[in-house]
Amino acid sequence: MELGKVIEIPSRRYGTYRVRARLGAGGMAEVFLAEVVDERGDQQSVALKLMKRDVPEEVFANEADLMGLLTHPNLVQRLEVGHAFGRPFIAMEFLIGGDLREVMESLRQQKQPFPVGMAVHVVLEVLKGLSYFHQAKTRTGAPLNLVHGDVNPANVFFSSEGEVKLGDFGVAKSRSVDIGPADGNAAGKLHYLSPEQSRGEALAPASDLFSVGVMLYELLVGTVPFGADGDDTKKVVAAIRSAKLAVPESVDKSLAQALHRALAPELKSRYRTAGELAGDLFRFALDSGSSQSKKDVQGWLEGVLGLLV
Repeated sequence: MELGKVIEIPSRRYGTYRVRARLGAGGMAEVFLAEVVDERGDQQSVALKLMKRDVPEEVFANEADLMGLLTHPNLVQRLEVGHAFGRPFIAMEFLIGGDLREVMESLRQQKQPFPVGMAVHVVLEVLKGLSYFHQAKTRTGAPLNLVHGDVNPANVFFSSEGEVKLGDFGVAKSRSVDIGPADGNAAGKLHYLSPEQSRGEALAPASDLFSVGVMLYELLVGTVPFGADGDDTKKVVAAIRSAKLAVPESVDKSLAQALHRALAPELKSRYRTAGELAGDLFRFALDSGSSQSKKDVQGWLEGVLGLLV
């Protein structure tokens, strides 16, 4: 979350944390910017996710437990879990670069397109995290067979060093063990649902890749591929289920091919793994000379967010 957009609140203690500002809220929890003094005596900023009082604690605990199993540079990392004042919390790394939705909105306000090379880089980094996520195992080595279920720009974050990280595992579902809400199949942001997700059916890694495809399309074209922001739910769901994709001629042919495969209506016609999609995008980045480094992202991000000052 970008510091310039937090809502300031009076400083107060929450366990060992000093709460500084409210960053936002979702269906299960509120997220706050907080500070804590680490073991070395240094002050550290964290994102403190507090469960809402009407949410069953086991639902929130699932996300906390899952985050404890996952360690990857392209996933938001858990720092601590605990209770304070009768509410469980997750302390996570605070990513000062904001989320991808904010960056997209900033560019739209300035009437600037999202750079193609940067779009491909961001999606490649998300796919690295997803590849690990889909192949994650329990501490005893048993496959978790995870599906994220909520890949969208608001859940993609930037660090101040130019890292790209996927977060928010609140509706993640395991196809092997009891992780995730029982009704989690239909969860997720409307325009980024896969056809099977919109029907409440079982999900697969290719379901997440459909959501990635929607995100890549939006970055390249400037609009979501199925439905529009002002459409009602039924109209958007109908468009998603038909998945009739029209890619503008301005989009590079190799990227258009990747979009058609990622956004195929049927699971069997899509990329099977995050690595397959990443491979095609990586080849585009090499062939086009548009590969980006963390320093490139860092400098670009500072310029984009600086437009808001």
